Amino acid sequence: MAVAVTLSVHTQTALAEEWPVTFTHENFRVQSQVATEKILPAIQSLPLLQQQISYDLGITVYDETIDVMVFSSSYHYRNYIRPRIPEAVNRPALFVKAPDRLYVFVIYSRSWETDLRHETTHATLHGSMPYLPIWVDEGLAKYFEVPAEIKGRNEELLSNLKWRFRFRQPIRTRELEEMQDLTDMRPEHYRDSWAWMYFCMHHSQASKELLQSYLKEIQNEEVVGSFVDRLLALFPELQKTAKEFF
Repeated sequence: MAVAVTLSVHTQTALAEEWPVTFTHENFRVQSQVATEKILPAIQSLPLLQQQISYDLGITVYDETIDVMVFSSSYHYRNYIRPRIPEAVNRPALFVKAPDRLYVFVIYSRSWETDLRHETTHATLHGSMPYLPIWVDEGLAKYFEVPAEIKGRNEELLSNLKWRFRFRQPIRTRELEEMQDLTDMRPEHYRDSWAWMYFCMHHSQASKELLQSYLKEIQNEEVVGSFVDRLLALFPELQKTAKEFF
């Protein structure tokens, strides 16, 4: 989840009390309630994730500092988030773009590394791009949240998508593109957003270049228009092509 807000600044005393572990790894500044040895391997993998994002998407990734804040429990996370971003209090993790900072908030749990990669993808994209459509942003975050060797393949989402095909239901397109508010995103929207990003990355070189060109134009602050229109121009029978692909 990506949110743009203004956050209050910590005092040094509050920092010491809330974050017993603090360290920096390359452009990641970490504050944690969890011991260093438990989180260090995942943190050390984040620069590689950024390199993967840059290489796969064909965009320039800037080395903006990203503040990663790791909470020891949902209780501590909610107590911290509730007064600052109440609408996100029930989220397992969060990316926040403040006026001069990029923040990733994550709870140390069984799924914390997936959550960390997801929110760091948001931070990386928003630190390097002037904007992104919500569905493209979330679709890419779902793509890169899995380990690099899986190449964006999310088995849970794929299984759900194939079940949808059994009922001859198409993957959403215009509905995704028309979304203006993240609060409107439901699980099926995340699934379909991921599906189109995965399709573009792996269907063919032409589909990959289509996505890369679109993102590069956004990075260059050009007027890009509808990505769905671009997909339909390349694949006139888009839904049939996608179903055959998956």
